[in-house]
Amino acid sequence: MDSVKKLIREMFLYGIFGLFSASMDTLSFFLLSKTSIPLLLSNFISVNIGITISFFLNTYLNFKKKDEVGKRAIKFFSVGYIGLILSMLIMWVGVDVLNQKQMLVKIGSVVFVAAVQYLLNKFVTYKK
Repeated sequence: MDSVKKLIREMFLYGIFGLFSASMDTLSFFLLSKTSIPLLLSNFISVNIGITISFFLNTYLNFKKKDEVGKRAIKFFSVGYIGLILSMLIMWVGVDVLNQKQMLVKIGSVVFVAAVQYLLNKFVTYKK
C-alpha cells in the first residue's frame, strides 16, 4: 500500500510542478512572442525555462534524489529536449501548416508533451 501512496504522491507533485513549469514556459512564450524574436526561437527559450524549473522541483522536492545530480540532469534535459522537438513539431504543424492560433497550439502542445515527459522521466531519469 505504501508504494501506491508513493506513486500517487509522485504523480500529484509531478503534475503540480508540471503545471507550474508549463505555466512559466507558456508565460515566457507569451512575453517573448510580443517581441521581434521569431516564433520557434521564442518556443525554444520558453521550453528551456520550463525544463530548468521542472528539473529542480522534481529532483529535490518530488523524487528527492540528491545522488548523481549531473547524470540525472543530462537525462532530464534529454527528455526535455525530446519534448522540445515534439513541441516544435506541433507548433510548426499547428501554426505554420494548419494556421491555428499560436497560444491554442502552444497550450495543446504543453499538455501532450507533459504526458510523454512524465513517462520518460519516471522510468528513465528517476528510476531506482
